[in-house]
Amino acid sequence: MDLGTQERRPLNRRDAWVLLGLWLGSALLDGLWIQQHQAPPAWDQGDHLSRALGIWEVLTRATPWSPQWWHALWAQAPSYRGPLTYVLTAPLFTLLGPGFASAMASGTVFNGLLLASTYGLGRQLFSRNAGLWAAAFCAMAPALLNQRTDYLIDLSLTAVLSGAWWLLSQWRWNPRLGWAIAAGAGLGAVVLTRPTGLVLLWAPLLLLFVRGCQAARQGRWGLIRQGLLAAVVAWALAWPWFSQNWLTILSTINKARQWGVAYQDGLEANTLEGWLYYPRLIPTMVGSTLTALVLAGALVAAIQQGQLFRLPSRPRGWWLWWLSFPIGGLLVCTLMSSKDFRFVLPLLPQVALLLGILVAQVQQRWGPLWKGSLIGVGLLGALWNQFGWGLDLSGFPPHRPLQEPGWPLEQIIGTIRQSSPNQLSTLAVLPDSERLNAFNLEAEGRRQNFRVAARQTVAPLERSEEELSNFDWFLLKGGDQGVMSDERQARQSALVRQSGAFSQAGSWALPDGSTAVLMRRTPLSVQATEIACTPKPAATLTAIPGGLQVELRGSAKQLRGAQLLLDLRNGKSSLQADQAVGQGLLRSSSSGCLQLVQRLALPTVEDAQSGLWQARLQLLQANGALRPIPLSSATLELLPATGDDGALASNRVALLRELGQQLRRGELDSLFSKVGQLNQSDPEQVYLANAETILRARLRQQPHNLDDLYGLALAQALQRHASDAALTLQELHRLDAGNPNALLGLGVVELYRFRPAEAQRALDQAAKMSPGNSTLRTLRIVASALRLDLPQTLSLLRS
Repeated sequence: MDLGTQERRPLNRRDAWVLLGLWLGSALLDGLWIQQHQAPPAWDQGDHLSRALGIWEVLTRATPWSPQWWHALWAQAPSYRGPLTYVLTAPLFTLLGPGFASAMASGTVFNGLLLASTYGLGRQLFSRNAGLWAAAFCAMAPALLNQRTDYLIDLSLTAVLSGAWWLLSQWRWNPRLGWAIAAGAGLGAVVLTRPTGLVLLWAPLLLLFVRGCQAARQGRWGLIRQGLLAAVVAWALAWPWFSQNWLTILSTINKARQWGVAYQDGLEANTLEGWLYYPRLIPTMVGSTLTALVLAGALVAAIQQGQLFRLPSRPRGWWLWWLSFPIGGLLVCTLMSSKDFRFVLPLLPQVALLLGILVAQVQQRWGPLWKGSLIGVGLLGALWNQFGWGLDLSGFPPHRPLQEPGWPLEQIIGTIRQSSPNQLSTLAVLPDSERLNAFNLEAEGRRQNFRVAARQTVAPLERSEEELSNFDWFLLKGGDQGVMSDERQARQSALVRQSGAFSQAGSWALPDGSTAVLMRRTPLSVQATEIACTPKPAATLTAIPGGLQVELRGSAKQLRGAQLLLDLRNGKSSLQADQAVGQGLLRSSSSGCLQLVQRLALPTVEDAQSGLWQARLQLLQANGALRPIPLSSATLELLPATGDDGALASNRVALLRELGQQLRRGELDSLFSKVGQLNQSDPEQVYLANAETILRARLRQQPHNLDDLYGLALAQALQRHASDAALTLQELHRLDAGNPNALLGLGVVELYRFRPAEAQRALDQAAKMSPGNSTLRTLRIVASALRLDLPQTLSLLRS
């Protein structure tokens, strides 16, 4: 459709000024709210803020020609919450400083896109005035105001979906190559915001598909070609992120569904209440009084005019197209098992369009006064919802700034940084309250120069003791622990308080009347301090009960990213106590020298023979250079563990090697449970890269060592280095031909690489060796389905 002729340009310029005024007024209102809000982010908000800060940090060291940089960028958004929201937030951190207020201010960016898209849709659908009124209703809608002064992904999805819907509509009615490319870019942007957003567009996409097929049947293939081009553009934009994270995207979508069923309104679609939930809610999302006033005015005008609409002639299928998105999206939201206003928020601009069309129709003499009252009611409703000023004219729950400045997130993180300034520390957070939880503490740790990470504990109740060895820092809290806390956290808190390995590092009174207590390992498992430089690296090795203490001195440049290869020999017995320098979490920016002391458990010490052991220590530097490190004493006697839980921190590289043995034995449930614990204790999962480096070095000496090969395959697979993992597993199958678990692992890796035929071959061979393996049966079903082999899929399902 024609969007403006030369003669209309002055009017278009006027529209631009009106839209700019709406945007600036919205920004002023939102800025006032943000300035008054003094409370830390809640759970989801803290998680989004952490992701945005991670994206910002990667973008500040941009090297777009490096595949590793792109991998690091996409790794910051591993869930179904795509990276686009965070990428567009990052510039505000540079302009305004990193923090929750800056993240909330990003709502201004998305609001600008939303207002422009809504105006464009209204203008294309009906008229310029309809577009302006629709944009005004979006600017004043309480539900959108709510999200503009928060930091969630729903506002950005609403804005991007509206933009994509406008581009699709342009292409639908102007089937040109340029619009096809733009529509594909819009769909790619939706995927990069939240892939599930595409589901709301199912009806328009179906109509486009049907229209293309009809044209093809008549010998006109242009639409099909343009549609394929749009799909390629969308794929090219979204595939790099999606292909790296597709497994975690799907798993987090399922977890979000389960969480919604457990904790959100569960009005099913097989009940009348389920079907009426959104029709009752949507008017309040725009403002119930405002909606009623629009409908009343339009009805009076229709009675006076003798008709409801004066619709110009439109092409065939016009109204079917424009109704397909709101009705199709509403149907999807209604059929969902959980209900929330945020789920239907992307459809709100379509409601604003309907109201805008109704307002634009009214041309009576009383129209200007009525339209002025609409603006007044909308503004009064916005002020009530956001600040509590005036009267409640919307019926939507208020969203007012909170005055809760007493939450000590900054002090908690600062205390840890002061004790460990040269490394990345991980804090285990046991409470899960709205204002004190792992998500907002993680965000605060990232804000403070990325020196502290916060994580929840995930060990099952019966293995709670293991978490004492996984963390150096624990945060406890009295009183309300939060809706997600259970007996595991209570048990963990008791274990930390009772352990002789931990002492109190600080305590803070909280606004809710309880107290937060910070506990630390004494001494810390890793301590890095700056020292005067020595001529060459040197080390001292000391046996401690249940493990070893390594004291290493050298230049910071040599130690950063380095590994320690430690061999112990006692006659014919030998042990390997390889470990990463600083557990891989050294973050010193010093150009001088460091003294590093790390005290880690030695998993095999209980099986070690008594007597003196001869030690040899080598430093494997980040550049691959291997150099021996002189020891002050190369002889030591290993000491048995004290038996106290958590007396020493775990060596994560050693634990990864043990998990490799579980892979060899096919103990997958236990393996992935313990991987989850390790991943929580190492916030960047750097232990995987450390283990891969160490195991490669060991395999250069013993290339057929099956223990090391299984550990290497596991480290590669968990890093999603699928090609390398496939090569390692193929080598394992050659060396360990009778073990079906190597083939099972190979099948999983090939499925991840979207190579179902290769996966099927590996899984079928494994099934012959282990015919009763239920995991293998499930994987074979998946591989058959991906190969579109319906007979085999059905056969496996029946077996």
